[in-house]
Amino acid sequence: MIIKTGSGAIEFPSQAAFRLQSHIVSPPVFRVDGQRRSDFRFVQSLGSQTIMPGVEEHLLRYGTELKPSLELYLRMRVSRDNPVIRFRYELYSTAASVLTNHRGKNDAEYLRVGGADNYCTLTEIQFSQFNPLVHSYVPHEQSCSTADLIKPYGFPGPMAVLSGDGGSMLAAYEHGCDSPDSFLQCTLDGGELTVQALKGNYYEGQSIGPDQPFTTVWLQLAAADGSLDDLLQHYRQFTLHYMADSKASRHPCIFYNSWNYQERNRYFKNKPYLAEMNSGRMLQEIDAAHAMGIDVFVIDTGWYNKTGDWLVNQERFPENMRAVRERLEHHGMKLGLWFNPIVAAKTSEIVRSHPEYIMSDGCKPRYHEQIWETEASYGMCLASGYADWFIEKLVSLHGELGVSYFKWDGIGQYGCDSPYHRHGTEANSSEERRQCYAYEMGRQMIRIAEEVGRRCPGAIMDFDVTEAGRFVGLGFLSAGKYFLINNGPYFHNFDIPSWVSIEPNTINAFFYPGPVRPRICRQSILYDRYLPSSLFLTHFLPDKPRLSQINSAAAMVLGGNGIWGDLVALDSGDAAFFRSHIQRYKSVADAVLNSYPRVQGFIGSSPEIYEKIDPKTGRGMVVFFTVKATEAKHYTQPLETTAKTAVTGADDWKLVGSRLELTVNLGDDDARIVYIDNR
Repeated sequence: MIIKTGSGAIEFPSQAAFRLQSHIVSPPVFRVDGQRRSDFRFVQSLGSQTIMPGVEEHLLRYGTELKPSLELYLRMRVSRDNPVIRFRYELYSTAASVLTNHRGKNDAEYLRVGGADNYCTLTEIQFSQFNPLVHSYVPHEQSCSTADLIKPYGFPGPMAVLSGDGGSMLAAYEHGCDSPDSFLQCTLDGGELTVQALKGNYYEGQSIGPDQPFTTVWLQLAAADGSLDDLLQHYRQFTLHYMADSKASRHPCIFYNSWNYQERNRYFKNKPYLAEMNSGRMLQEIDAAHAMGIDVFVIDTGWYNKTGDWLVNQERFPENMRAVRERLEHHGMKLGLWFNPIVAAKTSEIVRSHPEYIMSDGCKPRYHEQIWETEASYGMCLASGYADWFIEKLVSLHGELGVSYFKWDGIGQYGCDSPYHRHGTEANSSEERRQCYAYEMGRQMIRIAEEVGRRCPGAIMDFDVTEAGRFVGLGFLSAGKYFLINNGPYFHNFDIPSWVSIEPNTINAFFYPGPVRPRICRQSILYDRYLPSSLFLTHFLPDKPRLSQINSAAAMVLGGNGIWGDLVALDSGDAAFFRSHIQRYKSVADAVLNSYPRVQGFIGSSPEIYEKIDPKTGRGMVVFFTVKATEAKHYTQPLETTAKTAVTGADDWKLVGSRLELTVNLGDDDARIVYIDNR
């Protein structure tokens, strides 16, 4: 990397400098003891190590002559086959020092990169816009001419791409928010692009010391020849292969979750959510899931005795869930369990032994009524010692029960203003502590996921973002994945008055089988241009009629990768239908996951076509949807190998040079999956 200092530019390591070409990266800026500090000078390289195949991590140390007690460490990861560089800063002090605000606001600049004036177009990419019409987070991309901007031009990001005839440059930061409530900001000013703290990154008077560093979020930089699309293809590969230390969240498993059946009991049968949360019912569902080809079986809320203790409810699951574990192992399936990481029952051991970890709201304990028909609970602060306790709890459950999938639900970004945790003191205002919690809780979620993944190989952390107000962005994807959509919008999302009678009142507007629900719930496809859509879990209904089933299967294999419902009620033909598609999908899943999407139309158009083919191997699939009946014809991108191509699912196909011409005849609201493999 090229670090600009007062005495010139230092180029190290060479791989990073080569990737960034002529772009100059200035040192970060921190306000320490009331003074802005940016005069960091290179001291030494502390070596490098291979942290995963193809990725080297370098550690560099910087100091400052005017305040020798400060030490800055740059931790940088460089991929052998990808232009995206990932790095963060760690600021230490050998003498007592504190971080200070300026005019009541954070004053820290993490990134300043030059060369922006070499490009003519700025593209901002957001990932945390919550659209209530589909009741889902969706990405948003906006491009404009740099000449048309009034500078300095500030925007939330978290990703900015500058592009022009000379190539493209990308800068991004790994955090999260519910837009537009961002905690960091990007700014384009003249020839420089910056990323700086906006709020909550630290609190006034936050101590830094030899064992108490201030660590920034991970930052990302890339420069490459080619267009915006070319660089986004590199970025998608970076996210898939090089961003996360644990690759378990990237594996294209098919998931089942018990929650939809629990909802059916509540809304269709007027029973409690936990009416059939027991070993007998779960064993039936496991067998049905296995018959369909499902890989991960997730038992949702109700498996535990109480929140906080997170011990198996022995009345519902005798012998510590032994029968469930044995049945899953027999079928070669993995176990997943539901958690709300920020609640603990009022009589739980963690509340009795560590009441100091309880969240406060207005300096009063935050209290929750019954949690899904179990004991009432206190809110627990993730920006406290509770986070370390929760890590140990998940690790122990992995060892005791074999849990490899942890579904985290109910985690709002705000929630605590305590002056006794790790996000402020009595010297700070309640609002400042509240903002610092909202910033820090996401970083602690990432830390928990990373540590559990490190200690429990193969474990997956899945964060439920099916409601607004969640920590959504690039940050959590460095360690886990998102549960994107539950059932889609509620009736109230469409301004339907409360006095309008809807029977049964299921609250969700898209609780029923049919082609409309998959249309609403395939929002994860929109992320696939930037991030693999398999990182955005969504469950689809397997119910008859067949038209609904083919729509669910087609949407599922494009990235949702989830099924839920009353599996036990399905007949053998239904199970065989899904098993056939899941097996075919798995045969090409690696190619689908790696391929950059080629899209024709939009969600709800006629036709709507998604090509997911690896051009090098000629393997993958093309998925068709329509509203109106049509004969859809699609020409694939040029494929490097077609000699042994086998096509399944098309009404007709042929080779046209190095392309495939695929023809499918679709009825109203129809869907089709065409699988392309090698014989």
